[in-house]
Amino acid sequence: MSRSLRFALFVSIAAFTTLTASAGYRVENVKYPAELRGGISAVTFTPGGTLVVATRYGEIWMRSPAGAWHLFARGLNEPMGVVADSEKIIYVAHRPELLRCTDTDGDGKADTFDAIGGSFGLSQNYHEFFFGLRRDKAGNFYGAISLESTGANSNDPSAVVPVTPQRGERRAANLLEGTFHRSDLEWRGWAIEITADGKFVPLANGFRQPCGIGLSPEGEFFTTDNQGDYKPSCGLLHVAAGDFHGHASSVKWEPGIDPAKITTEMLWKRYKPDAIVFPHGPMGVSSGEPTWDQTGGEFGPFGGQIFLGDFTKLVIRASLDRVAGAWQGACFPFLGRVDNPAYVSGDKLGAGSVRSQFGPDGALYLGETGGWGGGSDGLQRVVWDGKLTPEVRDMKLTARGFALTFTKPMSAASLAKLENFELNRFKYFYHWKYGSPWIDEAKVAVKEVRPSADGLAAELILTDLQPGFIYELSVPALRTTDNEPLANPLGYYTANRLVTGEIAPGGYTRLARPDEASLGAKDGPEVAKTPDAIAAAGEKVYRLFCVACHQPDGRGLPGSQVANFVEDKTRLAKTDALLIQTISNGSEAKGMPAFGVLLSPGQRRAVLAYIRANFGAKDADGPK
Repeated sequence: MSRSLRFALFVSIAAFTTLTASAGYRVENVKYPAELRGGISAVTFTPGGTLVVATRYGEIWMRSPAGAWHLFARGLNEPMGVVADSEKIIYVAHRPELLRCTDTDGDGKADTFDAIGGSFGLSQNYHEFFFGLRRDKAGNFYGAISLESTGANSNDPSAVVPVTPQRGERRAANLLEGTFHRSDLEWRGWAIEITADGKFVPLANGFRQPCGIGLSPEGEFFTTDNQGDYKPSCGLLHVAAGDFHGHASSVKWEPGIDPAKITTEMLWKRYKPDAIVFPHGPMGVSSGEPTWDQTGGEFGPFGGQIFLGDFTKLVIRASLDRVAGAWQGACFPFLGRVDNPAYVSGDKLGAGSVRSQFGPDGALYLGETGGWGGGSDGLQRVVWDGKLTPEVRDMKLTARGFALTFTKPMSAASLAKLENFELNRFKYFYHWKYGSPWIDEAKVAVKEVRPSADGLAAELILTDLQPGFIYELSVPALRTTDNEPLANPLGYYTANRLVTGEIAPGGYTRLARPDEASLGAKDGPEVAKTPDAIAAAGEKVYRLFCVACHQPDGRGLPGSQVANFVEDKTRLAKTDALLIQTISNGSEAKGMPAFGVLLSPGQRRAVLAYIRANFGAKDADGPK
């Protein structure tokens, strides 16, 4: 089966329409006062069960277990994380610092605000965030400081960041190439610890926009980071002291560093790759906060796994795998993109779910925020209805391939067919450009399937297994013993290393060879000038890079700046030349990357042809 067909299956979920009854999960909109306004940027619960949310408007709101809302604090500077000690003490990560907000007189409103720590650079740049917040059992807090944004490549003279009032030292010189996001002020692009006694400890660097902070049940520090310069895809990163996670700009703040001696190859060799990559496109475009399922089965059969939202209409499920002493693992789509799949009931899943938290009721709460070129405002609750959905529950690495487990027994006939299991692998370039195409792609043959007697597991034995690749699993033809298809027949495993300990430098990335431009792939047979080949290539590009924002039906994300090709006829009324220019150069203001560094000229032409054929008009009259 071709990748374009697999993505079409994944997005349309056509096979699911044969089911006659909803089973699995219910999405509910949580009502809040109109005064709250939305823009939810943090979600947590107090030990007493009170829901606490922060908003990008600088407010903290609480909802009691009985359902009553009240405003706890206001006047904060775009808070991005909270830790709730009680209904009276809330710790907040907002732009300037870690802040403790206390209600000393018991009237439900904070009246004392204590700065705990904030020894990092700060200016008036619109894209400076302090992402957080988590606290370990010893009382230490963990967060991450974003890079600033120029709004364009910083080598462009028009993209000079204006000097504004600032806190901390400024070092404006580029390290290696200039990028859209940079670390002009100290410690920007670093993960940090603020100890229980207020000491500021820089831990690791190389981050771009680490939007989601998490601590595992064992207390290990993880964060997500967002795709862009030096970042081929979003992913889940395991953070330890001294790590370098890819983005060059923040390296300048390492003690004793000599920027003149830094090379791209040197950084690539130091690079600690993501534990789990969320491939850009099929697994979203901008991932949020990870939260571990510790509900004891109240949320279904995924205990111990990780759930997180994406800025597009998507919730991701991930599972860590400890291999040769390091974390890596698999990810699967969980909910999203399709309004009414047969395994989901209730309200439509919203976009902009960058905050997620399990509640004391066993439900997954999603805080949604608009802005950043898309998304929507809202608060949602995802509840399991007690019925099992057929899924690949987990995917683990073995010495010979992968071990799959399922939530429901699969039929013996289905598991016996080798052609029902398709595996492909690929990697990305490590470079300063925005994102990367898939490179070194190859099909991996499954030479044997060894199912368990109960149909709940199967080991895939491969003809070739190598470290340093992302492995894509596609199994839309599998069926349960009741002849049900899998709800989500797609998964990705990040194999930075094998069980023997064998690794590849740079993990799933590599440097471009001297004879190879690290841009979009050269035009090949997939963009030949036959109508069928162009259509197939255009569909593949759309499913990989465009569907997360523009959606399967071409209508975009509701309430966002993302183009709605179907209802806004002006979007496709422009000439091919102008639209190709937009695809190539992107739009930072609308959250659209410059696909000129990701796609070849032929791929850009093919995806525009696909968009016109499916959603709008042919090329308008005008210069080509």
